[in-house]
Order: sequence, then C-alpha cells, then structure tokens
Amino acid sequence: MTIAFRSYQADDARRLREIWNEVLLEGMAFPGEVLYEEKEFEKMLAEQSAVTCLLVENEVAGFYILHPNNIGRCSHVANASYAISKQYRGRKLAEPLVSKSIEQAKELGFRGMQFNAVVAGNTATVHTYQKTGFEIVGTIPGGFRLKNGLYSDMYILYLSFK
Repeated sequence: MTIAFRSYQADDARRLREIWNEVLLEGMAFPGEVLYEEKEFEKMLAEQSAVTCLLVENEVAGFYILHPNNIGRCSHVANASYAISKQYRGRKLAEPLVSKSIEQAKELGFRGMQFNAVVAGNTATVHTYQKTGFEIVGTIPGGFRLKNGLYSDMYILYLSFK
C-alpha cells in the first residue's frame, strides 16, 4: 500500500466533506452534530492554517485540519482534527496522519499541540495519540455526549515541541 500526503486542493472539497460528515454521523469523535453543507465546509477549510490530504494509491483516504488551539496569547499551541474514510480504517493510517500533522505544526512555528475533547472510549485514537507522543493531561468526567445519548469521559491531550 502506497501512501502520500499533499495539500488540499479545491477539487478535494466534496470528498473531504463526505469523510468529515461520516465521522460526524458516527457520533464518537467530533463534537459537532450538524452535517456540513458545501459552502460552509469550504469556508471552514479556508480558515485553517493547513489542510493536508492522505492519499492511498492516489485516492483521498483521509485528511487533517490544523489551526491554533486558541487565539492571541494561546495561538502558539496547535490543534488538529483527523478524519479517515470508513473504507480505509483499520489499515494503520492514523499514525502516519498524526505524525505528518505534528511535523507540519512544527514547520508552521507552533510550540506544541493540544486536543481538547478526545473521547475516552475511542481507545484506538487514544492509543495512536499516545504512540505519537501525546500525554493525557486531564480528564473531563462525562464531558462528551455520545450519539446514543450516554455521556463519556473525555481527555485533554498535549504534546510539547520544545
């Protein structure tokens, strides 16, 4: 399996929106509940510091968005969101995707990366983040409402680049 990365291109927007909305529908990772329409998704992509596509055999299999975690005095810490299409999951693609985002965040001058709402029950994701160097720095009990209406703990994770 050949994987590669490239910057998002306008022609990718439809595919990226499909992948993002898949993750939203599952209700296990992203806090949003409303599916993106075309124009608002394109606007969201345009606001990012970086949008990078993961290609498997030259097909878009997933992507990440990268941006400051907060504004002003906190803008030196990055945040990212990752989405991999259902058809490509289970192929060990998450770790290279996360690693690429860390590399790009460093290139953009960020001093670290923080994730604010990692669902505790999303064990594969937690494992991937820890394997790439992130540490759980906090737990918010019942902080994430799952699609089925139950509440899950969520973690705050951090990786320092210094």
